Order: sequence, then structure tokens, then C-alpha cells
Amino acid sequence: MRKQTQKLIYCLVAGLLPIAVFGFSSGPPIPRAGVPGDAGGQNCSSCHRTFGGANADPAGSVKIEAATYKPGVPQVIKVTVQHPEALRWGFQLTARLKGDDQKMAGTFTVDSNVQVRCSPTGNSPCNGALEFAEHREVYTHGGVNGSKTFEIEWNPPASEVGEVIFYAAGNAANGDGNLTGDRIYTTTLTVAAGGACTLTKKPALRGVGDAAAGKPGLAMNSLLSIYGNDFQVAGSSRLAGPADFVGGAFPKQLGCIAVEVAGQRVPVTYVQSDQINAQVPTLTQTGTVNVLVIANPGQVNELRSDVGTISLQNYAPQLFTFNGSSVAALIAGTATPVANPSVAASGRPAKPGEIISLFGTGFGPTEPVYQAGEIASSTTPVKLRDPVTIAVGGTTLAASDVLFAGAAPGLISGLYQINIRIPAATADGDIPVSVQIGGITSATGTTIPVKR
Repeated sequence: MRKQTQKLIYCLVAGLLPIAVFGFSSGPPIPRAGVPGDAGGQNCSSCHRTFGGANADPAGSVKIEAATYKPGVPQVIKVTVQHPEALRWGFQLTARLKGDDQKMAGTFTVDSNVQVRCSPTGNSPCNGALEFAEHREVYTHGGVNGSKTFEIEWNPPASEVGEVIFYAAGNAANGDGNLTGDRIYTTTLTVAAGGACTLTKKPALRGVGDAAAGKPGLAMNSLLSIYGNDFQVAGSSRLAGPADFVGGAFPKQLGCIAVEVAGQRVPVTYVQSDQINAQVPTLTQTGTVNVLVIANPGQVNELRSDVGTISLQNYAPQLFTFNGSSVAALIAGTATPVANPSVAASGRPAKPGEIISLFGTGFGPTEPVYQAGEIASSTTPVKLRDPVTIAVGGTTLAASDVLFAGAAPGLISGLYQINIRIPAATADGDIPVSVQIGGITSATGTTIPVKR
């Protein structure tokens, strides 16, 4: 209620201040480009409300024109506002990552017609903060035949970041210098990278291990981490999201990086300059296989790392942890971590008799088998093919206390979930937990806190 009241007061007072002689001809406040995550998607109709909300009058529109981008190569973005009765014009434009509308994509160039404002820091330079390009007063004139096209130079990120969404709000104004009688329009445009990957350094592969415990043994569909250098431009990273999915599965190229395991391209879930998270392909073979990191895959400037190796085995069970020892468990059916508050601020110990969920990788095939990169069913339980044994405090759990063991619902196929009941006789303290399947036991030293 307080924020709504403040906004109403702001808009009313704006009509009384001297600046109202020009409305917002010197540039609208921020944020007003209609980004869903920016203050609830506010746009210029927050104050220009004569005709209701944005896009209320179908006689006008705003349009964005942009080409596919090449990392680090500037291009001119065009924003056209039109309405047959309008006499003066304004705009606000921002660019965001498709997977996260609170992350800026690139920067805008300031010139005599265009200013750049930053959220929440003020005027440019924004130094990584969210940017909004908008008109200066001189740029609000000069519409021809009921329209005005603004040109803004955009500098894409230095490396490929997936699809980018431009958000724009346009004001087709009547030119009377007030907030009334103006029509507001909003639109978006999604652009992809133009296929030009520009990584310049040969990737250096230093080590490979499972993504949970960092151990060298891996199984089919295991989630793995690759460590090294020059996987991305320093300071940048890419997390795969739905916009990157191919055929409903995780991509086999992310941030201009691909990974081969045993000669097969594999799903990549995350990339930063010194780490790649990926997934072992759905293989039945065991033994030593090659691993390769490829920068700018398929391009004339393709760069390949030296070949590394990993050992594939039928099973390589490992539990994810918060800090290397405290198992990354949740109170079943909740988002509450099973952890001491010193490890996870919102965590708490489990109670004897309580059901918790453990998460791990390397447990082998499920029934049915999911291919690497696929998303496990979120509605039908996908169980492990082979039996799993859980030990809590050195005591093997009864079968009745292992309620589920299989693919984590709705998540990548190599992530497994095990729901267990904490035995009633479990003592207080940090209790050792281990998992065994196919005769292979997870790493020692992993615990969960228990307190009555």
C-alpha cells in the first residue's frame, strides 16, 4: 500500500512542478520499460494515464528493430513509436538476459540524443547495474507522418550469453507539455547470438570429477565438474535455462563452450572462466575415456583443449553437500535445509522419525532410462533400476525407512533423490550418512544434523 501511495503522490506532484512544462521531455523516471521483474513491470502509463494502461489505443504502437548480435560488436537498435495524432515522442529501452530479466545484457552508448540511466545508481556509467536508454529533450521532436524512430547504440556482452530480450516503452504524446493526452505503448523483442563465438584463448583442462564430491570415478549420466582456465571471458558466466533447451533437454553448447566425453557431445549446464558443469552421456561402457573442452565449437576459430581422461564405472554414488561435509538434504516436501544454521541460515536439524530428502549423482540407470540432459518426469516416480542401501549413524536403514530412490522429479536426469526416515533411536549430533549401490559406497565424512 505504501509504495502505491508514494507512486500516486509522485505522479500528482509531477503535474505541479516546473518540469511539467515539458512533461518528461528530459527523460522518464526509471524503471518504466515494462520489464516484469522491475517494480512489477512498470511502464510510462504509471503517470500518462489519460487513455488507461499501455497499448490501450490500438491506433498506435511501439516497435523494436535489432539484428542477431555478435559478442562485443556494437549495433544500432531502432525504436519506432507511432500514432496518427501524436506530435511529440519519447522512449525508454533496456536489454536483459532471457533467462533472468534482472541481469543486464550489454551496455548502451550515451550521445547527444540518448542518455543512459542506471538502477539504482543514477546516471551512467552504470558499471554493471541495470541500464535504461532514453531520449533527451532535443530528441523528442521531429516525428514524420505520425511516427518517430529513435536510434540507440547497443554494445553486446563480450561473450555469447544466449538470447537477449529488449524491452521498450514508447510515448506518442500530444505535445502540450503535460502528462495528459498521451498514449503509451510497450513491446519486447528477443534476439539470439549471431553464431559468432569470439573466445580467443585455448581452454586449459586441469581436472575432472563428479559434481557432488569431486571424485574421479563417474557413471552413466553422472553430473560432472571440469576445472581449468579460459572457459569464458574473465568475470562472465552462463547458466543454462529453458531458453537454451533443445528438444526439451539441456544444450550441448553453452556460452560458446562444448564438451566431449568418450567422443560424444554432452549436455552443459553451467560455464564460468575456470569451471564447467556438464553430464556424462548415457553409456554402458566402462574404463578410461577421453574428455575434451571445445571453445567456439564449429567455428573457424575453434579452439580445443588438450585431452583429459576420466574413469567410467557402472556406479559412482556421491551425495551433494552444502560445504563438503554437511549433506545437501531437505525436510521432505519443503524447501527447508537439513543443516545447522551456521551452514545454511534457514536450516535446522532433522528430528528422529522425520522424513528427509537426500540428493546425489552417479547411481546408474533408472526405470525407464532417461538420456543425459533430459528432464525427469515431475508426475510419475522414476525409480532406480538397482537397489540402494542407506546407512545413518553406521546402521543400515530398514527397507521401510527408504521411501523413494530415483530421479529427482522435474530435474536433470543425472540428479537423484532419496527420501529416508530418520530412525527413532538416532542420537543428537552430526550423524554420518552414506549411500551404497552396486557394491560402491559414497565418500566418507558426510553428515546430517539430528536433534530431538
